[in-house]
Amino acid sequence: MGVLFPGLVPQLAGLVFRPVLPTVLDAAYAIEAASYPPDEAASRADLELRMTQASPYFWGAFNEQKLAQGDQSGALCGFVCGTLTSADRLTAESMSRHEPAGTTLCIHSVVVTGQLRNRGVGSWILRSYLERVAGAGTTEQVMLLCKQPLEGFYTSAGFESLGDSGVVHGADPWTLMRLRLPTNKTS
Repeated sequence: MGVLFPGLVPQLAGLVFRPVLPTVLDAAYAIEAASYPPDEAASRADLELRMTQASPYFWGAFNEQKLAQGDQSGALCGFVCGTLTSADRLTAESMSRHEPAGTTLCIHSVVVTGQLRNRGVGSWILRSYLERVAGAGTTEQVMLLCKQPLEGFYTSAGFESLGDSGVVHGADPWTLMRLRLPTNKTS
């Protein structure tokens, strides 16, 4: 199977992309809380559930130098996390649990620390994440909710807008975005 982003997912200097483990839960929660309004950010318990029940879908960017110094929590610079669902469309209910046999991946967060925003790190972690998901060959589509100003960010990664999501989470409306993936499944 070919890659989704040929030549577009180079290693960023000083960062490594790897699974996010529960040992850095507090650091992940701090990034999440700083990235969303309080009524939209995932709770610490939600992030812990995703780390433990959907661990193959929780990846992050880490500062190599801080990792080498043994500072895992301080090394976390951003992350992407998701859960699987068997639903064809995202709803509040389908996003509230992880169904290991699901073929739709729901991305819940794409977040980066404030000092690294607008430097390409978010695009890099999203594309690196999507390459790993596509490489597994079992996920048929990736869906997420975003606010209108971020539609271009996700469109540049291959997502298409499906319009208003109908999901109420916080004060603002959310757009449903989808990326169809090639799979290794045979019919």
